[in-house]
Amino acid sequence: MEIINSLDNINIGQKTAVALGNFDGIHIGHREIFRNALDAAKEHDLKSLCFTFSNHPFNFILRRDDSDPDAVKLICTEEEKIELIENMGFEILVNVPFDEHIMTMQAHEFFEDIVKDKLNAGYVSVGFNYTYGARATGRPDTLRRECEAAGIGVAIHDAVVVDGEVVSSTLIREMIATGNMEMTARLLGRPYSFNGTVKHGKKLGSSMGIPTINIPVPDRQMLPPNGVYFSRIHINGITYNSVSNIGLNPTVNDDARRKTIETNIFDYDDDAYGQDVTVYFDHFSRGERKFRNKEELFAQIARDCENARNYRKK
Repeated sequence: MEIINSLDNINIGQKTAVALGNFDGIHIGHREIFRNALDAAKEHDLKSLCFTFSNHPFNFILRRDDSDPDAVKLICTEEEKIELIENMGFEILVNVPFDEHIMTMQAHEFFEDIVKDKLNAGYVSVGFNYTYGARATGRPDTLRRECEAAGIGVAIHDAVVVDGEVVSSTLIREMIATGNMEMTARLLGRPYSFNGTVKHGKKLGSSMGIPTINIPVPDRQMLPPNGVYFSRIHINGITYNSVSNIGLNPTVNDDARRKTIETNIFDYDDDAYGQDVTVYFDHFSRGERKFRNKEELFAQIARDCENARNYRKK
């Protein structure tokens, strides 16, 4: 997949089928937009192209950087977003920063300069709530009129509904915030996960015969509540069942400000230090608590592991 990171670097000779959107999190609603653009590309002999932003527009508009606690947190990292789009089968990804230039473009100017000219669109696929142009004056109906006048095919997709709820990034954030990992997975079409490089920890799990790895808490990605989760971890091409704790580890952690993601791995006896891993969060089991001593902590970890094994048998 060709990746273009600047509007100035776009030079596309062949007509394209474009999926347009912020695509925050790449959920099952976004995938409908993607599939339509990919199908149109095959049907009409067009290049498949996804146009999105490398930053969250709301954070730019509200001038919130990553350190701002009110900044919109990512549902997936930029690297994961790129990988998911590539795996869908797109030939070109235009992944540009939402900046002052794009923010102040009028809707018609955005359509003419970017969609029609730079992206060389022959077909456009968007969601029911797509907006563009300064102050979001461009709406799906606006885009439809622009495309029809320019002889460009267009599809505007209805909302995807799960259990009576419209699938959206806002809803997914609510599910993550409440620890509802099962519903999060249904809305995303995949389990919620974190990627990281294994670092040295306190090796407390190893003393119990359960290998334990630690990965840094991502600064920009949204975290579910502190506590214990039934999880899986992908290491060196193999996925193992596990139990993970997000939080401060108050029983053994002297620095009560620093969160960690600590994972106890089942049926694994290798050293994962320095390896890149992915931890999938499947089920929230219990909130984090402080124990009186390490013996109480170890006893609870043993119960957590047993509960996780029983959960996998269901």
